[in-house]
Amino acid sequence: MIVASLVMIVGLLVGIGVVQAYGLRLSGVLVVPMYAVYALYDVLALPAFVIGVAAAYVGLAVLQRRTLLFGRQLLLAGMILSMVVPLAVFGGLLALGVLEVSLTTATFAGSILPGVAAYNYHQLDSDRRLEDVAASVGTLVGLIALGGSLVNLAMAPRLGRLTPPVLYGPNSDIAAARNAVIADMGGFLEISLPIVLLVIALGMLVSEGSYVRWGIRLNGIIALPLLALFALQSIAIIPLYVLGVAAVYGILKQFHRSTLLYGRVLLGTGLVIALAGSIPIAVFFPVASGLHLFFTAILIGIAAYNLHRMPPEHRSTSISLSTGAFALFLGGLRLVVTPEPGGALTADLSALPQIALLVACVVVGAVSALRLERLRPARSSADRQSAGTHT
Repeated sequence: MIVASLVMIVGLLVGIGVVQAYGLRLSGVLVVPMYAVYALYDVLALPAFVIGVAAAYVGLAVLQRRTLLFGRQLLLAGMILSMVVPLAVFGGLLALGVLEVSLTTATFAGSILPGVAAYNYHQLDSDRRLEDVAASVGTLVGLIALGGSLVNLAMAPRLGRLTPPVLYGPNSDIAAARNAVIADMGGFLEISLPIVLLVIALGMLVSEGSYVRWGIRLNGIIALPLLALFALQSIAIIPLYVLGVAAVYGILKQFHRSTLLYGRVLLGTGLVIALAGSIPIAVFFPVASGLHLFFTAILIGIAAYNLHRMPPEHRSTSISLSTGAFALFLGGLRLVVTPEPGGALTADLSALPQIALLVACVVVGAVSALRLERLRPARSSADRQSAGTHT
């Protein structure tokens, strides 16, 4: 996990510097460093990334010309295209016997990132777009080289075993290529790709539904269902996430007040803080596999930034709705995914308090949803009266 986090942190810091110095997006805050880690973990991630970016970019160009979609709607469309097209291509090649291996579950969980990159390219002028692509490719190559140099047999006893492994893990292609695999430590929770696809799709649907219906953003587009999956491997992920979001949010708030930095720079800063803070936790309290801790740290950084940029009057409502949605995701996934022994909702008596807490979370979310529904007619009436007054 140390190497993966180091690659991410260096990539995020480079991205912050590029944004500040040149105004480039570097494909998106997370995209380049995240795909550097993916390329080291799963070699198929690179062609999947290229296919996803190309499909999403062309698809967004068509949608911009022929529909009235814009902003967040285009971003979501790009994410969907970047998930579906590579999955169809690799699935087809696998069915035809051209390929013998498919995308890993962990890699597919990040398949929305090429859509984010394509959306960012569309937001740039043509000359800046080429600069951004060139800078992104150069940074990606550099980060892959950095990560590859740190994964080797000589460093395995230190960097590999000090924390639960990610790039030294049994499913890591770079570790296999350099004979540095640590095979006796846990990996990613085994879940079929259709379930992951369904989880991501439901996460998008619930998140966007809340925003369209009530104007309230939940805690990330796909964060809640992913957290529910991680919690089935280790229940300690839940308190780790809650405490981590609170800590990073507090630090970001003070950082913003001191520097007045915002936007991509602040998001990148939050991610750096979360990833750096996750390393000592992984060293002294390895409560989950390296991949789950790594992804949880990323979700913590994103969630803390989302809370910071959210209107203060929306925060408590967003938290209660997110809590209820998470409980529903966790309960629903438990029906199709068998938890690990240390995971949530195992089939023993220890699950009874967890079920009670889950029900309470659903009630909290439902109460907030009902309150928002009661306010909708009043808001609509007020909007009509305001429009009539201005007329």
